[in-house]
Amino acid sequence: MEIDDIRNKWRQLDEHVKVQDEKIRELTDAVVAGKVKSPLSTLRRHCLLGIVLAPLMLPFFFWAYSFVGLQGTDSVKMLLRVMTIVFIGFTWIREIVLYVVLGRINVSRDSVLTSLRETIRFRKLYHYGVSIDLVLGLITVMLMFYCMNTAFIVGGIMGGVLGGIVGARLYRYYKRKIDELESSLQEWDDTDDQM
Repeated sequence: MEIDDIRNKWRQLDEHVKVQDEKIRELTDAVVAGKVKSPLSTLRRHCLLGIVLAPLMLPFFFWAYSFVGLQGTDSVKMLLRVMTIVFIGFTWIREIVLYVVLGRINVSRDSVLTSLRETIRFRKLYHYGVSIDLVLGLITVMLMFYCMNTAFIVGGIMGGVLGGIVGARLYRYYKRKIDELESSLQEWDDTDDQM
C-alpha cells in the first residue's frame, strides 16, 4: 500500500510540475511577445504614415515647380515632372509593400522561424527600396537644379541637405527597430529551445 501511495504522490507532483512549467512558458511567451510587438507596431505606424504622406508630396512639388517657374526645354521640364511622379509613386508603393510584409509577422499565430523569415524579408525589401528611392531622388534633384533659376538653387541645396539629414536619421531609426525586432524574435526562439 505504501508503494501505491508513493506512486500516486509522485504522479501528482509530476502533474504539478508540468502545470507550473506550462505557466512559466506562457508568462515567458507573453513577455517576449510584448518585446516583439513594440518595434513591430512602431514600424507599422511609420509605414502607414508614409502611405498617407507620400501622395501628399506630389501636389506640393508641382505647386513648387509652377511657383519657381522652371527653365529649360519642354522635354527636360516634362522629364522632371515624370521623374517626380516616378520618385513619389515608388516611395508610396514601397511603403505599401513594407506595410503588407509587416502585416505577415504575427507572433501569436506563426512560429518564430516564420516571423524571423518575414523580418528578414522586410529588412531586404527596405534596403532595396531605400537604395532605389535614393537613386530616383538624386536623378529628380539633379533635374530640379537643371530647371531652376539661380535664385532658387540655394533653397534647393538647403532642402536637399535637410532632406538628406532627415532621411539618414529615418534610415538609422528603421534599422534600429528592425534590429530590435530580430533580437526579440531570436530571444523568443532561445526561450523555446530552453523549454
